[in-house]
Amino acid sequence: MAGTTNFGTIHLYPLKLALGSSAQSCMATLEPLFFDTSGIRNPMEPESFPGDSSASPVLDITLTGPLSLSPESQSSLIHESMAYLDLEFSPIWRGKALGSPPPWTFPTPFVAYIPGGESCDQIWGPSPRTLAELRMYNLSWAIRSKEDWQIKLKDPDIRERWREHAMDSQENLPVERRLTYNMINYVLTELEGYLNIADQDTGIERGCFDAVWYSDKPIPLQLSDALKSAVAKLEAGAKDWHPGSDEQVLDLVHPSLHCVVYGRTRAFLPDSPRIEDNLLVVGPPAGGTSDSDWTREFTLSQRFAWLPSDFTVREDGSVRLVSPYINNLHPVLHKSMYHVIESLLATRFVPLFERVLGDLNTRDRVPVEGNRRIRTHRQAAIWPGRRHQRVIPCIWGLNGIPYPESIPEGVDEELFYEEFHTNAPKILPESHRAYQGALEKGFSPISLLGRTIQCIIKLANIHLTPEKPEYKGGNWHFEGMLNERIVASGIYYYDEENISESTLSFRVSTAPPVYHYQDDDVCMEILYDMERGGQCIQNLGSMITKAGRTLAWPNFFQHCVSPFRLTDPTKPGHRKILAFFLVDPAHDPIVSATYVPSQQSEWTRQAFVDSIAVPRSATSNWPVELNECINKHLDTLITPAEADAYRLELVKEHTANLVEYDKTVIQQSWDMCEH
Repeated sequence: MAGTTNFGTIHLYPLKLALGSSAQSCMATLEPLFFDTSGIRNPMEPESFPGDSSASPVLDITLTGPLSLSPESQSSLIHESMAYLDLEFSPIWRGKALGSPPPWTFPTPFVAYIPGGESCDQIWGPSPRTLAELRMYNLSWAIRSKEDWQIKLKDPDIRERWREHAMDSQENLPVERRLTYNMINYVLTELEGYLNIADQDTGIERGCFDAVWYSDKPIPLQLSDALKSAVAKLEAGAKDWHPGSDEQVLDLVHPSLHCVVYGRTRAFLPDSPRIEDNLLVVGPPAGGTSDSDWTREFTLSQRFAWLPSDFTVREDGSVRLVSPYINNLHPVLHKSMYHVIESLLATRFVPLFERVLGDLNTRDRVPVEGNRRIRTHRQAAIWPGRRHQRVIPCIWGLNGIPYPESIPEGVDEELFYEEFHTNAPKILPESHRAYQGALEKGFSPISLLGRTIQCIIKLANIHLTPEKPEYKGGNWHFEGMLNERIVASGIYYYDEENISESTLSFRVSTAPPVYHYQDDDVCMEILYDMERGGQCIQNLGSMITKAGRTLAWPNFFQHCVSPFRLTDPTKPGHRKILAFFLVDPAHDPIVSATYVPSQQSEWTRQAFVDSIAVPRSATSNWPVELNECINKHLDTLITPAEADAYRLELVKEHTANLVEYDKTVIQQSWDMCEH
């Protein structure tokens, strides 16, 4: 425009600051950072420019005025721009209300498995498996944990030795807890099914229980070396020990740091121009209003949420980051880690997650006995909307009774009942004689190709020393809360040294077992190992967490890390992990790094300082007032001290909420009273 000059356009990105005079020259050259002379580059999107959906500028300002400005006019113009930079908003950015979920989503521990209503209570898990079936799972996993079991399976002599060992191990057990010949034969013939659903290319196999998948096939050496090299850069920084870990757990990238703080964090409105008017404060999610939402008080945070990043899974299986950054991982200083994360998702964790989701994929949320190993019979259903259900036969038979009709006079009642139950004929659970192809029939991974997924990233080390030689293990827990809607977790145990063997165990909250007679304690204990007044929890097995193993499981299962210690107490040792937490892809996306500009004030402040230091750059000649104006904006970001304080509050809140959840839901007792 004749007679005017362009003082420059300020683009405050999560990590980017630039100034320029036209679209062609497109901003100042800031070589010490990551801009080139042709324009601004998103470090993960080399071809992108400001305004693209892949970039998330905090705001854009173009300062123009007459060709010749007096100092007074120039100062006035700058002060007007300072008002523009004053980010005080009244509108609130909100996601959709977390009231009633869509007609079908993947199960989460924070939403009742069956909502409940007039005809039934809330149910927080699937039907329990019989103790016999759980022991069949344990036997199967004991065999499949053997080295080269796939090769040994082909040897008839080895298979027969497995059978003999399994039969011999039953002899000293009570009759009610023994595996029968049919059960052992079923397990042995089922092994072919596990082979058939394994993936030879990735080495992915079913683990200790349904929906637990793993691979011991080595990650390509070039990729694993790239991961360790990228981690070394993170480790070289200041040590960030996890709160309460006694300086044993080192957080390299943790989602509780620089999390979403409701009422403080700002996000752009989706599908809207990236301008100031569309950058709104993120408000807390709305809770449900029905009686079934009584748990929201301790399952849905009104203060914090973890911040995922968006990744696109292409049709060829490759994965690319959509968001401008991964929370707490600088996209320039740690650019190599971005490529590692994309590659690991593509080569291993997307296939793992597809199998976990496939095992969780059931639109029938009514807990039926869906038992493929133990024989069932059909009876009228007690669940609403169903006419019949498959149930485990009562141990007393169709005409049996769980207790005597009368007790002789002068006989000790407790001893009489014990003798009666010991001697009474029982029909114990039995399996089909041989495997009938259930694994192959039920194997149906859910493809994530062509979709955008949301993942939360975590990198952590556990360090042991001669002074602190033992890690005491973790608590039973889920990942995140209802805010994050994490449906599956995945871990890559990429490095360990001088530590003893450790495991990751799983358990699940179940529906109360279907009892056949009122007060029939004995039947429920024999069938399900559940006592009247006890908790509806079943242990599902455990996986050894050895170096090189990749592992994924549903967040619907609680998990717990076992203790481990130094093998040589005179030397230090460590374990290092990279974790992916998958947000439910069947649910509405949650607020992510695509819409939330990075909140790390030190990132943006350093970029600004470095740009000013570039000789002959436009920013180096800015008036002092404009620099102060931008510094004022930077003060609205979250400082490291604030981030640490918010993390402590989040950890405290999560701990308190999960304790309440455990007490209210997990430890809920069940009874056999008539209502």
